[in-house]
Amino acid sequence: MDTIESIDPARAVSFSGHRPARLPGKGDPNTPEARTLADALRQEIEDTIRRGKTVYLHGAMAGWDILCAEQVIALKEQYPHIRLFTIAPYAVHFFTRERCWTPEWVERAKKVCRLSDYGMSFAENFRSGIYYERNRVLVNHSSELICYWDGGSGGTAYTVALAQKSGLVVRNLYS
Repeated sequence: MDTIESIDPARAVSFSGHRPARLPGKGDPNTPEARTLADALRQEIEDTIRRGKTVYLHGAMAGWDILCAEQVIALKEQYPHIRLFTIAPYAVHFFTRERCWTPEWVERAKKVCRLSDYGMSFAENFRSGIYYERNRVLVNHSSELICYWDGGSGGTAYTVALAQKSGLVVRNLYS
């Protein structure tokens, strides 16, 4: 059985990016700009597969994380050997703590969780610093980071800086 400890970081890619409000189309997947980003993301993931990456880790948040996980799930039809790991910061009331969890995003996240090859959380409930702990695990268990970072502050900025400091290849799809 797959576990976080079984991951070979050289074969793994993590994702980090913004919540829906800071994505093209404000997270609405039906807008032209959101579809363009999803297409670019899918191509980027396929490029990593061709380079031998087989494990994909996402942080389970509405927005970029779920969008990335959905693309990996879609690519599993063509590449059945790839694995998706859901790394949630905490379990209880996870979908209600932040405003970004609209009913649509909750349903998308639940589907991603059902279709993931592995899922974990660090704690039962929210606690200070839990998101940074989750982000460190994403970076420490991968060799590449595909992000959507607009240059602003927050968790994505922290994760990108940590990835760069740790020597990961960072690909930012923000344009």
